[in-house]
Amino acid sequence: MKTSTALRSFLAGAALSLGLASSVQAMPPRPGGPEAQGPAMSERFAERGQRQMARLHDQLKLDTGQEALWKQAETASKESMTGQRERMKKHHEELRSLMDKPGADLRQAARKIDDFRAEGQQRHQANRDRWLAVYDTLNPEQKEKAHRFFMGMLERMGKIDARDRMGHPGHAGGRDEMTRRGPVPEARK
Repeated sequence: MKTSTALRSFLAGAALSLGLASSVQAMPPRPGGPEAQGPAMSERFAERGQRQMARLHDQLKLDTGQEALWKQAETASKESMTGQRERMKKHHEELRSLMDKPGADLRQAARKIDDFRAEGQQRHQANRDRWLAVYDTLNPEQKEKAHRFFMGMLERMGKIDARDRMGHPGHAGGRDEMTRRGPVPEARK
């Protein structure tokens, strides 16, 4: 029973973490998040995730077959992330063009947004499936190392989320710009 709970925890963590890089790029920017601070900050965020995955790679000591699957998953993930910025720019331009027309159809814009999200979800699922194919080849010792790695990532993400909800300076959660500036002065009559 304990093993199946640990396995479920790992799979949940792996599903979240393995697809994190492509998902982060597909999500709208969070106020105060790395994307809101420009491409350089977003790229540093992605590089940090890549370094963490490289650390896991080194810990797992993969055999030749596992290594080939890892490289395929890694390459596909990087290609997906690289193309995401251009896809988002094109999507934004299409929406802007559509909405700039007089009498713009909001239903058509909503469909375009839904289609873009569905395409992103398909890419995310394909990336996740590639990483889970790597996981399927791991031996029990390697799976345990991966489990501990992803549980650590989930704990760190939880701490960051909690900090955001408490309104930690520099983060958007719980405190908006108006709150930081103080009350708005009353208008003179």
